[in-house]
Amino acid sequence: KQWYQRRVAITAGVSILTVGAMVGAAVYPTLAFDHALAILVPLHTHWGIEQVLTDYVPNTTAMAIISAILKVVTALTIVTLLYFNQHDIGITQAVKDLWNIRRIEPEEMS
Repeated sequence: KQWYQRRVAITAGVSILTVGAMVGAAVYPTLAFDHALAILVPLHTHWGIEQVLTDYVPNTTAMAIISAILKVVTALTIVTLLYFNQHDIGITQAVKDLWNIRRIEPEEMS
């Protein structure tokens, strides 16, 4: 029971921190918020997918392989996003740029 309570507390904490980092990045974009998003969003996603796998995939060799692949993908995602933040425009600016892409009308293409 204590393990379950600790797991719920950690998951809720990461969820709250993720939302806080998203709001903070939208209001006051900085490298610190981008780095927080680069770590928290993949972790939040990892734990969500891990729970789905735990609930629906039998505990077999396949589960061990899928779990290992998920860990590698999560780690690579975090490292890639941190690199993107450090050496390019960062997550917050990339999302802002995507939101500001103007739709090109067909008559403008010719």
